[in-house]
Amino acid sequence: MSATRSQFTVLMVEDTLEYAQLNMMVLKRQGFNVYHAQDGENAIEYLNKIKPDLILLDLNLPHVSGWDVLSYCNKVYGEGETRVIVTSAYSDSANRIVGKLQDVYRYLVKPFTPQDLVRAVDNALGIEMA
Repeated sequence: MSATRSQFTVLMVEDTLEYAQLNMMVLKRQGFNVYHAQDGENAIEYLNKIKPDLILLDLNLPHVSGWDVLSYCNKVYGEGETRVIVTSAYSDSANRIVGKLQDVYRYLVKPFTPQDLVRAVDNALGIEMA
């Protein structure tokens, strides 16, 4: 029996509120449980309360960077225990290499389509497409 989307919790770490709201709406309509952190500090607060199955992680955040959030997550839950998809406007190879070294599952460059987002989330969580 394959997993259903309602079994999974996604933490979206995104400082652009409109962008976060749009992507959260897309994921919620697909049945995912979605939480939103608008900055790195808020993301760390969430990680102290819940263990998400997946983190959609922007890198350029106020106060605490996305990489620092990822390091904290790995420290709390164990390296590679939570799937991470980096969602960033930065498409440079340096950030991609850092992501590979830190076990980032996928790197989505903004802007991406709702279909690309759902496909990446489904793939990361092992959900078979209908």
